[in-house]
Amino acid sequence: MVSRSHPEPSSKPKRRPETAAKRPPDRSRGPRFSEPAKPNIRAVAAKVLGEVLEKSQSLKGTLQEEQEHLPREEDRAFIREVASGVIRNLPLIDWALEDAVERGLSETQSELLQILRVGAYQILYLDRVPAYAAVDECVKAAKGLNPGAGGFVNGVLRSVAEKRGEIQDTTYSVPGPEGLALRLGMPEWLARRYTARFGEAEAEALLTALQEPAPMAILFLSAAAAAQGVPQLRREGLSLKSDPALALTYLVERGNPVPSEAFARGLFYVMDPASQGPASLLPLKGSEAVLDLCAAPGGKTILLSGRLKKGGWVLAVDSSRRRMAKVRENVTRLGLQNVRLALADAGKGLPFRDVWPAVLLDAPCTALGTLRRNPEIRWQIKENEPSNRAQKQLALLSEAGRVTAPGGLLCYSVCSIEEEETTGVLERFLAGHPGFKPEPLKPSAPWKELVTRAGPGCGYLMPHAHAWDGFFIALLKKSGRKVRSSAAL
Repeated sequence: MVSRSHPEPSSKPKRRPETAAKRPPDRSRGPRFSEPAKPNIRAVAAKVLGEVLEKSQSLKGTLQEEQEHLPREEDRAFIREVASGVIRNLPLIDWALEDAVERGLSETQSELLQILRVGAYQILYLDRVPAYAAVDECVKAAKGLNPGAGGFVNGVLRSVAEKRGEIQDTTYSVPGPEGLALRLGMPEWLARRYTARFGEAEAEALLTALQEPAPMAILFLSAAAAAQGVPQLRREGLSLKSDPALALTYLVERGNPVPSEAFARGLFYVMDPASQGPASLLPLKGSEAVLDLCAAPGGKTILLSGRLKKGGWVLAVDSSRRRMAKVRENVTRLGLQNVRLALADAGKGLPFRDVWPAVLLDAPCTALGTLRRNPEIRWQIKENEPSNRAQKQLALLSEAGRVTAPGGLLCYSVCSIEEEETTGVLERFLAGHPGFKPEPLKPSAPWKELVTRAGPGCGYLMPHAHAWDGFFIALLKKSGRKVRSSAAL
């Protein structure tokens, strides 16, 4: 599986059709995607793929930018489905295309490659789109890019269409991690990693869970807010399903709740259920001051705020001015009175003393636990990155530990299940900070049934155990005299 954006070549011997299509001349200085009055939707989808796979842009952000120029909802939905579908099934798509291109995908012009991927996805995965229609529209998109490319694209995609059944059957005949990667749309290195760690059966269950698209989830801030907001959203045409584990959490099965009146009134916050874990599992008495580090976009700040009583308050800290503006926007919309904001970089040292009785650090990470909602990450994160990120995470955790008050609690979390970023960071921190000890996680219902124990004071939220993102949560206690309430700060 060789491509300019694919992270690794396949070791599988390459099948060659008898008449592979020849690549047209690379007119790299020729025209690029034009802006006709009525854009070719396949060309728009290919443009999105180029931004995401070649330039490591966010799929969600790139889609939103392109969808703004499309007045028809069916066109917006189409490019979303196709771009996401290609990214989620890239190994098999590229494997099929590699056989049909005489000189291979690595020698194919980038923009042209994305058009081929768009066409191959429709042929292999969308039964409602006739193959001839997919080929015809992709040929038109290719001609808009390079007048001489139409025949090339036509030949390649017709070859894929002719071998559709054979290509699909291949996913079940290739053994081991390579077969998992082909079948479940994952990088081969990740399939190898999970197979070695969990065994083949559990690795397949985990990768299958991560391959499933995640519905949007919303959290109501109180039972009263849910009593008002749920009927209101349903009247506006949204379909909601209550989360089976967490009260006040709903999955959005149809519609967009963000433009709703309930959102404007501050009745709910958009948040994956797993993201509630760290702020829910940090023990609080209610009257203390809580330091929320790397707080943006503010979901954990919001949850911590709701758990505090009179006298308790949260200081939300982030290093990004742009992201902190999002926290401010959310705090203002929700009308939270016990939240304060500060712009500071924990990686460069915090301007605080060791006076915080409760500290939450949700550290930046590979975010590989969020592949359900951010499928592009699988192609943007390299195999060595969990180890590379761990050093910065350890530095952040050390600074968070410095400002934790004697007797205080420190919660470390990441939206990753990779050992380097989770138990590995924790072990290194404890080895270098003898003043900290693991504090037993004592989750009450429903969290008791949701946390998979990973060692003293820590656990995972696993995507194949519950249909959520993957998360790691660790709880630590600093030795010394216990601090008083927030009045001492």
